[in-house]
Amino acid sequence: MYLTWNCSLNIGIDRIDNQHKELFDCLEKLLTAIEDGKSNDEVIKTLDFLEEYVIKHFNEEEEIQNKTNYPLMDIQHIQHEDFKSDLKEFRRVFETHGGSTVLALNIQESLVNWLKNHIMNLDKDLGDFLIEIGYNK
Repeated sequence: MYLTWNCSLNIGIDRIDNQHKELFDCLEKLLTAIEDGKSNDEVIKTLDFLEEYVIKHFNEEEEIQNKTNYPLMDIQHIQHEDFKSDLKEFRRVFETHGGSTVLALNIQESLVNWLKNHIMNLDKDLGDFLIEIGYNK
């Protein structure tokens, strides 16, 4: 088990919190598939789903930020683009070299830590901002 969701990661906006939980589940499935030596097709399928879900989540988050004139939306967007770029690089490494414990550890170190830090800092600020203006759709 690489990831465990806990209440300290909630930002107070149900829709975003639920999507964050799903992101944790997706990353957990990816790491487990790589560590367990699942077939390349299975890992690619998991990567496909994760990439699609990341785009969906970031787009929805950024749409909310735009609608509410969230003051840190530019920083959020830059960080989201960095995460997507890192995810694509891990896909490239997997497609070139296959899965390995080292790859799983690098993903955990990079993407998992990024997600936790992003939620604990920027997304918590976003949640506070949205709650303060009365937004919780």
